[in-house]
Amino acid sequence: MNNNGISRRQFLQWGAMTAGVVTLAACAPSAAPSAAPAAGGEGAAAPAAAGNVVQYWYSWGNLDPAMEKIAATDEFKQHMGDATLEFKGSANQDSLLTAIAAGTPPDGGSNYSYVNLFTRGATIDVKDMADASTVLKADDILDGVWNSAFYKGGMIGVPGIECFNWWGLNVNTNAAEAEGLDATTLPKTWDEAMEWHKAMTKKDDAGNLLQFGLDPYDAIANEPDFLAGSYGVKWFDEETGKFDLANPRMAEGLDTLGEFIRYAGPDQFAGMRQVEGNGTWGASYNAGIQNMIIEGYWHPGETQIQKPEVAQYNRASWAPVPADRKDVNIMATGLHAVIIFKDAKNKEGAFKLGEFFQTPTALNTIFEEVGWIHGVKSWLQTIDKNKYPGLAFYVDAGPEVTEWTIGRRCPINDFVITQYTELREQVYRDLMSAQAAADELQKRAEGEWQAQGLG
Repeated sequence: MNNNGISRRQFLQWGAMTAGVVTLAACAPSAAPSAAPAAGGEGAAAPAAAGNVVQYWYSWGNLDPAMEKIAATDEFKQHMGDATLEFKGSANQDSLLTAIAAGTPPDGGSNYSYVNLFTRGATIDVKDMADASTVLKADDILDGVWNSAFYKGGMIGVPGIECFNWWGLNVNTNAAEAEGLDATTLPKTWDEAMEWHKAMTKKDDAGNLLQFGLDPYDAIANEPDFLAGSYGVKWFDEETGKFDLANPRMAEGLDTLGEFIRYAGPDQFAGMRQVEGNGTWGASYNAGIQNMIIEGYWHPGETQIQKPEVAQYNRASWAPVPADRKDVNIMATGLHAVIIFKDAKNKEGAFKLGEFFQTPTALNTIFEEVGWIHGVKSWLQTIDKNKYPGLAFYVDAGPEVTEWTIGRRCPINDFVITQYTELREQVYRDLMSAQAAADELQKRAEGEWQAQGLG
C-alpha cells in the first residue's frame, strides 16, 4: 500500500519513531484496564445485519466502560441502523500504523496523531459529510474545538468524546496545608510554584524521593505547546510552516522548568518514576507522591473515579507563567475526534458514530463513566461543574482566558515532542545550555520537516 506517496516501510518507520509519545490528552494510564470486552479485545453491540460492521479503535484504556453502555442503548442502535459496532480500546498508534500500512485499518479511530495522519493521506476529509449532517451542529460546539477540526481547509474528523480546556495547575490541598502553605490561593508564577515545590519535596536518609511538589513536564505539560504558551511563544506557524523553537523565551522556559527537576535531583527523580505506580499522566499524583500537576479538565473527573480519597483534596487554578506575565491567563484546547480512514470499509458508519458522540446520551455517559467533556454548548449548560473537585475552574475559565492556544497543530508534533523530551533532559542535567538545546530543537524540527517533504 502507498500512503500519500510514502512507502509501507517508510510509514512504519515513522510509526516506530513516534511510538510512545502519541497517547494524548485524557490518557489516564494509571487507570486499570477495564474487563476485556469480546474475544480479541473488541467490544460489540447487539448483532445486526451480516457484513454491516463499524470498526472503531482508540488508544485510551479507560473509555471502554462508557462505550459498552453507549453501544447497549436503544438510541444508539436506532441511530446506527443495522450496523454492528466493534470497538477496541488501548489500541496504540504503532498497531494502528501497521494496520494502515497493510491496507486494513479500522473504519474510525480516536486519540491518535490527527494532523499527522490527515496530512499523510491516511484519513479522509469529512467536511462534505459534516455539511450534510443534521446532527453535527457547528454553532453548538465551542469555537476553539470546532476550529481545531480543520487543517488547511479540510476537516480532519468529527469532534467528540472529549474536547475541552487543557491547562490548569491542580494541587493536593491536604499535602499543601500539611507544609503550612495557603491552599486558598494557588501559585500563579513559576517562582511561586517553585516555592511550593520546595516545601512539598521530601527525601529519605538515602536521598530517595518520598514526595515532591511538581513535575513541570508531566501529563499535558509534556508537550512544547505548554512551555511555549506559558512563555508567550508561537513555536509553529501552520500557515507558513515556520518554527520558532530557538526563541530565547523557549530557552528561558527550559532552564526554569529544569530547575524543578534539579531540585528534586535528576537521578532521584528518574528512580522515582521507575517505581510501579509512580508513572506520568496522573499516576504519581494519585499515589500521593506528586502533589501538584499541570493537567486538563479531565484530571478532576478521572481522579475522582480512580482515587476519590485523593480527589477530595484536588483544587485547580491557572497554569504557571513567568513573573513578567503574571497577569496572563493561558489556556489551550483542541481536537479529539472520530477520524475516518482512507481505506475504511464503512466510512458512513464511522461518521454516524461520530455524530452520536454529540448526543446527550453519549455526553452524559462519558461524563459519568470517565469524567470527560465534549464542548457541546447546549449540553455544557446542563452539567454539574461541582461534581468533580477542581472541575469548576475549567468550566468557568473561558471568559477569563487572555491567551488561547489550539494545540497539536504541527504535522510533526510527535517528532518534536520526542526531541524536546531528550533535549530538556540534557538541560536539567547541565549537559547542555538551555539556548543550545532550543537551537538544536529548531534544527532538528526543520530537518524533519524537510525530510518528510513538508517544505
